[in-house]
Amino acid sequence: MNIEGLGESLVTQLIDSGLVRDYADVYHLTAEQIANLTSTSVRGDGKSIERRVGEKNAAKVISEIERSRTNELWRLLYGLGIRHIGERGAQVLARAFGSVDALVAASLDQLQSTNEIGPVLAESLRSWLDEPRNQALLGRLHDAGLRMEVPESERAADAGPKPLAGKTYVITGTLTSMSREQATAALERLGAKVAGTVSKKTTAVFVGDEAGSKADKAKALGVPLLAEADLLALIPDL
Repeated sequence: MNIEGLGESLVTQLIDSGLVRDYADVYHLTAEQIANLTSTSVRGDGKSIERRVGEKNAAKVISEIERSRTNELWRLLYGLGIRHIGERGAQVLARAFGSVDALVAASLDQLQSTNEIGPVLAESLRSWLDEPRNQALLGRLHDAGLRMEVPESERAADAGPKPLAGKTYVITGTLTSMSREQATAALERLGAKVAGTVSKKTTAVFVGDEAGSKADKAKALGVPLLAEADLLALIPDL
């Protein structure tokens, strides 16, 4: 769920203390509970030092947890840790089905007939959703106020015209006006496919700052390289 401050060390303490047993428990934590936890570090002389997390750091973590309640649906799907479902798969599923309820109700055939979702991923998801404990977890996350569906405004945008249908783009480097996730979502709403690798079938590669080997491969294959300004021209309503 991309919760800043909730790193491996703190998660371990929360589990060891019994405060967190599953993902939903995170949304019932208080600043006081987190502040009273202690972490152990080793000084240069080899001695161990215990430090409380403290009120200030605890407040920051709680703020990040609250912010994450409104994360996009795909982040929730990805954050559940379902086998074989990476970020891309989570984004495709969220866009195709629109809600957790729709995914729960979907048959195996419906899942695996979704574009970019193969039988292995579909079977893994269906198996996870069929587990009673996972159904209970989703219910608790819903009760905790997490976003369980794609907003109507985004669904309407997805249903709009697709002027970029049939085109495949790759984004490399860092964009200054938006995140790569935002750019990907905007291009896909217009019908384009955003791939992770460059091939001869790639329409163009958008190049941001500190672009890597994808730009070099595009040059070698003769695939057009476009700037961030060109990307903004394609998605003016972002």
